[in-house]
Amino acid sequence: ILVTGATGVQGGTTARELLGKNIPVRAFVRDPAAPAALALQKLGAELAQGDFDDVPAITAAVAGVSGVFLNTYPSFTDPAAEVRYAQNFVTAARAAQTVTTFVVSTVYKAGERAALAAAKPAYPFLAFYFSRKAGVEDVVRGGGFENTTVLRPDWLHYNYLAPGCAIHFPEYRSEHVLAVSYARDYKLAHFDPEDVGKFAAAAFVEPRRFQGTIELSGEALTFDEIAAIISRVAGVEVTARFRTEEETKTLIEGGTLPVLAGQVWAGEVSFERESLEKYGIELGTLERYLEREK
Repeated sequence: ILVTGATGVQGGTTARELLGKNIPVRAFVRDPAAPAALALQKLGAELAQGDFDDVPAITAAVAGVSGVFLNTYPSFTDPAAEVRYAQNFVTAARAAQTVTTFVVSTVYKAGERAALAAAKPAYPFLAFYFSRKAGVEDVVRGGGFENTTVLRPDWLHYNYLAPGCAIHFPEYRSEHVLAVSYARDYKLAHFDPEDVGKFAAAAFVEPRRFQGTIELSGEALTFDEIAAIISRVAGVEVTARFRTEEETKTLIEGGTLPVLAGQVWAGEVSFERESLEKYGIELGTLERYLEREK
């Protein structure tokens, strides 16, 4: 199985889960000398060097594999990049003629949120982000593979760690405050990034069972609850602060915190969460994740 983003959390977990089941892994990495890459190699993974725009490297990496795990990332300087990355891997996988299972990780309700955001001119950042994720899904589904799984994880736990924390909660490091524009009673659904890897690995082991689109959503927490959890684990007092509408409006108009659009929008759209119990994969919690990452 070719695993992209293998030195990251989702790809790394996918690779380790597969190796633990004695399934051969080829890890696609930018730097084969990186500690995370060497750790996978020590576990038995074969390393393939390249980046998502390196078509010859992708073609060589896909040769002879039966499955591909893809986790793309957005580029805010090259709007076409993320969908192009997906196309590079899908084209190579089709040409290889050995790939039967293709698994991609995008984001919760990517297609639905792309359509909703496109109809909201006030949210250009969200329209950009979700449309690229939906575009990646379209490319993968159009690949015509025997088995295709689209994993759509919700808010991932690593957003509370660097560097994501500085993007979403700029006051946290200096003040230990989670300043947000969500309503106080809003419950944000979380998901452990390692669990994405567990679902991905399972999709290669049982492709028929995991085929299709799976919305990955776990425990739902208010920001007061989140602050309490971080306080317990970190051993420091962390509080949540809820911005006024005027504060939020000023920040959005200033363009200094684009992620705010998602927080405001959360109060306007909602989706019914589906239970994942039928898949038999135990889901992590935010508290266990933070303890693990201490």
